[in-house]
Amino acid sequence: MKWWWIAPKMLRLIGPPLFLAFGVTLGGGLMGAFGHWIVGQERQADPSQIAFKIRIWAVAVAIGGALTALENFERSVSTKALVDLARGGLTLLAAYSGAQLGYWLLLWWIKP
Repeated sequence: MKWWWIAPKMLRLIGPPLFLAFGVTLGGGLMGAFGHWIVGQERQADPSQIAFKIRIWAVAVAIGGALTALENFERSVSTKALVDLARGGLTLLAAYSGAQLGYWLLLWWIKP
């Protein structure tokens, strides 16, 4: 049995939420720190702390709005649609992984 055909489908499923959450976390942390610097609040301008605070919003952006995604997740649980449940779980896991990866990258880059 050949499993090589699964990789492109998985990449199409988990790629966009992972990279979208990664970009939102990374860009939000850097732009937030830049905004703090512009207005003169350098004491609070740690990009990794800002990125840590916006991770949940990055996940919400990546899954396409929190309420709609959670409604679809609930509907797949109530109808026992395991494929949709697994797809939603993988999307949520990929989005959280992307947000966490963006936070870790900023933490590694900023902290010596």
